[in-house]
Amino acid sequence: MKPIGTGRDIQLIGGLFLIVGTIDLVIIALFPAYALKLFGTAVTGPASFLVKLHAPAVHLLIGYGFLWLRPWAWGLALAYAGFGLVSEAMNQLAFGFSQIRSGFMATTLLFAFYLVWRRTTFIDEAMSENRPKPEPQELR
Repeated sequence: MKPIGTGRDIQLIGGLFLIVGTIDLVIIALFPAYALKLFGTAVTGPASFLVKLHAPAVHLLIGYGFLWLRPWAWGLALAYAGFGLVSEAMNQLAFGFSQIRSGFMATTLLFAFYLVWRRTTFIDEAMSENRPKPEPQELR
């Protein structure tokens, strides 16, 4: 069992992800015509609304997973960080240099390193403790 207080930083970050996911939904609802830039293209038109919903969905999932220290949330967060880094790098190439994109990339990279450093917070100890021990093999 983990000591009380272990992972509070990750839970706090999870709460922030829940707030960000909610704000994402509000922004998408208020500005439906906004053209999201992904992988060097600007997504426009009626289908763009559905494409834009990926961000709040993933932010809310990561927030939930971090809040409850779910092991799957660690992998999801790192995968989404990689998604964001590749997409923003391609946006830099397609749309020109942006200090905001560069700042996003730097903070995302730092966040990914932090998650790697805090990996043990996400280990599901209940699962490893309840795993049956192998029976000793006796010679007959």
